[in-house]
Amino acid sequence: MNAFLLAAETTAAEPWWHRLLQFLGHDFRDVAPGEKIEFQWTNMPASAGVFVLIGVVIAVMYAVFYVYRRELDTCPRWVKFVLAGLRSAVVLLLTVVFLGPALVVVKERTIKPTLVLARDASQSMSTADRYAEDAAAEATAAALKISVSELRQQRLTRAQIVDKLLDPGNEIHLLSQLAARGRVQTMDFADRVEKLDVRGSATPAADKKKQPDLAAEPGKKETDTNQPSALPKLNASGRGTDLWTAIREAAASDNPAAAIFFSDGQHTAKDNPFAAAEEAKERGMPLFIVGVGDPSRPRNVRVANVYVRPQVWQDEPFEIDAMIVAQGVDSTDVRVELIEQKVSDSDQALGEGTVVQTISLSLDRNSNRKQAQFSHTPKEAGRAVYRVRIEPLDDELDDADNEQASAVVKILSRERVRVLLVAGAPTWEFRLVQKLLARDKTIVVSCWLQTLDEERAQEGTRQITALPTTREDLFWYDVVMLFDPNPQEFDQAWVELLKQFVGEHSGGLLFMAGPKHSGRFLTGPRTSEFQKVLPVSFGDVGAMEVASLLTTNQRAWPLKVVQSNADHAIMRFYPDRQETLQRWETLPGIFWSFPSQGPKPTAQVLLEHSDPTLRSVEGSRPLIVAGRYGSGHTLYLGMNGTWRWRRAGRQAEFFDKFWIQSVRYLVEGRSLEGRRRGYLQTDRDRYEVGEQVEVSASLQDPTYNPLDLPRVDATIQVGSDPPETVQLQPKPNQKGSYLTKVTAKKIGINMLRINIPSGDAEGASIELPFTVELPSVETSAVWLDKERLKDLAKLSGGNYFEVNQLKELVAAIPDKSETIEVREKPDPLWDVRGMLFALVLLLGVEWFVRKQCKLM
Repeated sequence: MNAFLLAAETTAAEPWWHRLLQFLGHDFRDVAPGEKIEFQWTNMPASAGVFVLIGVVIAVMYAVFYVYRRELDTCPRWVKFVLAGLRSAVVLLLTVVFLGPALVVVKERTIKPTLVLARDASQSMSTADRYAEDAAAEATAAALKISVSELRQQRLTRAQIVDKLLDPGNEIHLLSQLAARGRVQTMDFADRVEKLDVRGSATPAADKKKQPDLAAEPGKKETDTNQPSALPKLNASGRGTDLWTAIREAAASDNPAAAIFFSDGQHTAKDNPFAAAEEAKERGMPLFIVGVGDPSRPRNVRVANVYVRPQVWQDEPFEIDAMIVAQGVDSTDVRVELIEQKVSDSDQALGEGTVVQTISLSLDRNSNRKQAQFSHTPKEAGRAVYRVRIEPLDDELDDADNEQASAVVKILSRERVRVLLVAGAPTWEFRLVQKLLARDKTIVVSCWLQTLDEERAQEGTRQITALPTTREDLFWYDVVMLFDPNPQEFDQAWVELLKQFVGEHSGGLLFMAGPKHSGRFLTGPRTSEFQKVLPVSFGDVGAMEVASLLTTNQRAWPLKVVQSNADHAIMRFYPDRQETLQRWETLPGIFWSFPSQGPKPTAQVLLEHSDPTLRSVEGSRPLIVAGRYGSGHTLYLGMNGTWRWRRAGRQAEFFDKFWIQSVRYLVEGRSLEGRRRGYLQTDRDRYEVGEQVEVSASLQDPTYNPLDLPRVDATIQVGSDPPETVQLQPKPNQKGSYLTKVTAKKIGINMLRINIPSGDAEGASIELPFTVELPSVETSAVWLDKERLKDLAKLSGGNYFEVNQLKELVAAIPDKSETIEVREKPDPLWDVRGMLFALVLLLGVEWFVRKQCKLM
């Protein structure tokens, strides 16, 4: 043994060996009460080396006595023994120095485990429960120290209840209780996990590195440094709930002893949370779960959202979609009403609203989200708001959410649309489309067939004798449609005039590519600038055309609808979206397509090619793409053969609908924007909370030249809430174009506005609405899933608690603290003044005696 215990612990009464060591020069002032002190030989030989050392010491001492015994006979015998004893004492003292005697202070430290506190931050935690179940109401009221009637009247959200339970002013300061049992790690979880830092003050980095898991010293009061402060308010805005990730993240903590979860038990992710609970049990981390909310499934129907196009046409039908969300409803029918409310230019209501349509909607427990679809034909031009109202259920707890209004809709007067149709050849598309437009009494069409003999008259309801090439002639039209035009008849001036027609004067442009002229039209030196107007980009058109010519077109490829854009104005055949998608799938396919590369930013791809061999890095080959250039709408058709659609439906109804809706869409740019100084655009009309909204703008100064500013400010406002300011940054190398991305935050109709600076010309303010709604998955089931939480807790070896059982929760947390001994650096005993004094004294006495005895 190279160490032994001198004392169990230091005490107030100083022992004798303390005084002895202090006399030799050792200082005990740094030793705290409760600490142990051990004596240790720091240089003691191991194993056989001990016997070697003993033998060496004995041999040296024998040699000392042997030498002194052979001293002069004149020296008395007892003096020889004294001198030998002094020299042996020196040898022994040097042996002690060699062995390195030292004192080691032994301190006890307690390793505290990690306790994870997790809060559910998903949007279901923003639910304000009515507490139909009395047991849940009584438990929650008891936890909040209020009456049940006050609880039901206050309508606190689940997030607010969690904040009150964890508030430092609560009778049970849970954070402090947990901090006394371990190191508290807090986190919020929804579709992802966010760790929180709730320490009262930062711990020095050096200390953390030195002893990251040691508690305060025994006998010393723990400082406020390790005490957690109040948690930030729970922001229940997560778009989903992933219990699996939250449990695994908690189990991945350093030495976890338990995890305390506050949740309503909803789980929307794909991974199984019960598998994570089993892993937590294997890790030795039981789950102690506090269920928050009302476990009774509420009986309620509400109008979640009303969607309608921002402008429609007088005397033409349009669709209004409303999302109806039902909870706790068995099979039943409800009456849904569509109310038309006329409003003034300042959005003030004019008179009473009128019920214009009523439908019956079937609800059942298995389908809690239903779409109510209306088709309405406005009779008067102006502005209107459309409200959707549901008849309240007999025992519905809350009917305040049974009605929802749309954004303001502009009803355009039924003016005749003026269309210029230019075709490079008398294709089937040209013949059938020009006849369709000529039959429609709301459209004035002028045709220019480039292959027609000069002596023959051009077709159309307004005949022309030459292609419009002046600003006055071209700008008379609202829409220009180009069907595979021959580039020989166009020059740079005409293409530039067309760009001004679309970009500055909000004209509509349709370009249908064809196998005969489109390649030369898009790449020719006189017409290549036309590519800038289209909503698609092109690579090496010539090489792609050669490749397409070498392939056979003997198979009709089915049409592939981009489902996210199936609600686009030109795609709708029926009010029901699914029925529209099914109809597109039954339309005749295509044989030929033009090799475009991909859509430009903010453009909407409506149809794609279904041939996988034509897929590139950018994606599938786009066939129909809607976009904008400046303030005008553009439409690209990278295919032909729409005339085959006439075989579907009755009397070519789908062919006719597609082309008439295309014309209406193209003219909307002029009707909506007019000569305003620019436009606003979002990549979609509807978003879920948390999604990114891409906002683009093209702006002009008072002289209608591109606006040149380092940034442009816009505002986003929902109802009467204070507006939020966002900044649009210039697009590189696109003067007058600005872009930004914002996060959809507030539910409802968000109005995006820009007040264009530098001038007060008419139309200097531009606005655009978009709709934000709750995620369908997260809000489809919002009751407290107590059974799931109980099963998770049981599977992990933990327990489930009501909100008024926090004391029981704290008592149930296992004590996994460990006490360890920490040995400080040995404090050598030989390296003191007393040791040197003893050596000098022994040698000095020996020298003096030898002198007195006249020894050498």
